[in-house]
Amino acid sequence: MARKGSTDIRTSRRLRRVRALIGAAAGAAIFPSALVAQHAAWRDTAHHTVGFVTVAPGMRLHYLDFGGTGSPVVLLAGLGNTAHAFDDFAPRLTERHHVIAITRRGFGESSHPAAGYDTPRLVEDIRVALDSLHLRRVSFIGHSISGEEMTRFAATYPERVDKLVYLDAAYDRVAADSMLRDAIPGTPDLPVAPLPTARDTATPEAYVAFVHRTRGVNIPESDIRERYRYDGWNEEVTPAYVAITPEHPDYRAVRAPALAIYAVTDRVSQTEPWQRADTARAAALQSVLDASGRVMRDVRAQFRREVAGAQVIEIHGAHHWIFVSNRDQVLAGVRHFLDAR
Repeated sequence: MARKGSTDIRTSRRLRRVRALIGAAAGAAIFPSALVAQHAAWRDTAHHTVGFVTVAPGMRLHYLDFGGTGSPVVLLAGLGNTAHAFDDFAPRLTERHHVIAITRRGFGESSHPAAGYDTPRLVEDIRVALDSLHLRRVSFIGHSISGEEMTRFAATYPERVDKLVYLDAAYDRVAADSMLRDAIPGTPDLPVAPLPTARDTATPEAYVAFVHRTRGVNIPESDIRERYRYDGWNEEVTPAYVAITPEHPDYRAVRAPALAIYAVTDRVSQTEPWQRADTARAAALQSVLDASGRVMRDVRAQFRREVAGAQVIEIHGAHHWIFVSNRDQVLAGVRHFLDAR
């Protein structure tokens, strides 16, 4: 694993902070301050079966099969999250599709190797997983940074891709970071995310409540519990997500029909509870939102321009977890897109 302060962490702390505030951060996840032992006697009640596929020697990926009939749909979670992120969303697609969600290496119940977090390796993990599951051609629905895996997969294996749906995921993060650096000079005096207290991490239930309270959306409890169980760290080891370096997406190589659904934050009142509660920094935050909004418009225009026949839906005021905050609206757009021929 990368050490704290490693030069492999390419994005500056300031830019990561800004990206989290505007909802375009890779995962925008809040992790517990230390790994706490095991799950309590809680049980996941979502309708799915659990499985594992081996993608390399000693390396397996955890997946959830939500069932359903029709063409296969594979769900990819955002950074720091697991297949359980879709527990409340996936079942609503099973009427016309066979739905499977995969947890990438380094997270949840998938293996946690010390290396292999570059996008090409992650894409190969997906390919081998599809082979193991006997899925020849699929549609992908991906949240957040999984958009980079989807884009590279579609460019590398076009014959394996039917359609692509990006859930606040179609961003050139390299270009956005560069533009944000120019648009927001210096270090803005922005609100600081609250860290969980000992009480917040004392039990899984307390940590779930902390995440829901601070994020302002009810991220599926099963996903939060997976992070509570697996993704703590100490002073020596940083989580796998720091090793995943953003890359320029090769949108022009994408041949599959693609839909991008974006969460657009215009005002402080649309930000997360901990951000809008800091009234002393509201003016600085609004200034950052205004500047970053101009940058993100350019990034969205890039997707429209470079992806042949791209479709775009913008939902103003939506959370980065757009398929949770605006589930019905997102489902309507996704169903229409997937069912169109």
